[in-house]
Amino acid sequence: MIRWGILGTGAILPKIAGGFRLAHNVFLQAIASHRSDRAQAAASQWHIPRAYAGYDALLADAEIDAVFNALPNHLHCEWTIRALKAGRHVLCEKPLAPTVGEVERMFAAAHRCRRWLMEGFMYRFHPQIAEAKRRVSDIGQITHIRAQYHGSMPAADNPRLRPGSGGALLDLGCYCVNLIRLFAGEPTAVTATAHFHPVNDVDLTLTGQLEFVGASAEFTCSFERPGAYAVELTGTNGRLIIPHPWRPPAWPAEFTVGTETVRVNPPGVTADPLVPFALEIEHFSDCIRQGRPPQFPPSTDAEQDSRANARVLAQLTAAARSFVVRNRNG
Repeated sequence: MIRWGILGTGAILPKIAGGFRLAHNVFLQAIASHRSDRAQAAASQWHIPRAYAGYDALLADAEIDAVFNALPNHLHCEWTIRALKAGRHVLCEKPLAPTVGEVERMFAAAHRCRRWLMEGFMYRFHPQIAEAKRRVSDIGQITHIRAQYHGSMPAADNPRLRPGSGGALLDLGCYCVNLIRLFAGEPTAVTATAHFHPVNDVDLTLTGQLEFVGASAEFTCSFERPGAYAVELTGTNGRLIIPHPWRPPAWPAEFTVGTETVRVNPPGVTADPLVPFALEIEHFSDCIRQGRPPQFPPSTDAEQDSRANARVLAQLTAAARSFVVRNRNG
């Protein structure tokens, strides 16, 4: 039984704690917050045996095998490295870190400490993604991909609006980039435009274009537009459309290949919208038990995928800011 602790009690906690509730062969033993009252309240609500005031206190618990880093983006690097040095394996919520340099430091620490580190792209563990990847050949050669992820505007004090680590790209667009790369590979060029917060200078809406050999892709992520989530892959023989690629609200999940509706309902998988969180927790726990590196389904080395995703996100950020500078100078 792999024993877990959670760092952080933010808005994503119900999804993570719900994932632990569904997961098999794991035990959620502890949770930590920078405030004692928040840790105690979360522990009581989710029936977690131990509550710690301070993240160091949780890392000092010798009975914890793995940590789920659910802290804001700007704290991912520091506390992931601290957890690794304390001998804990780390599943860190996406994005792994705001910069490529931090991502490199985190994986370097994981290698030094001989512990596993995986980015929490839970959507990759939903069975519909592996099935869509398997069926994509039905539409021929991919020529274009469109993806979108729009969500509500965070409150003024939300870490998603924090300069240097917030913004729609890191919060929402990272999903789009990850999925586009899953189907199209690594881009040869990227461009981007964005609308930035007038005070915090984080991107509130960003549109990115990615070029590949023989294909192209575009995506939009936004805090300013009504909710939208679909992904459309166009090929030489038709289209594959995933209405809810990130967290399908219903079971079974459905997507279309040409005129066919594909229903994904594998036996033995719990019919719950939080099942992707449970499946990623189970996978990472299995990797710890078996001493094998984490993988994103279907069969992608998670470390290399996260490194590549971070590089593309950095390129898009630089492109969007360069566009703003050119416009101002022009």
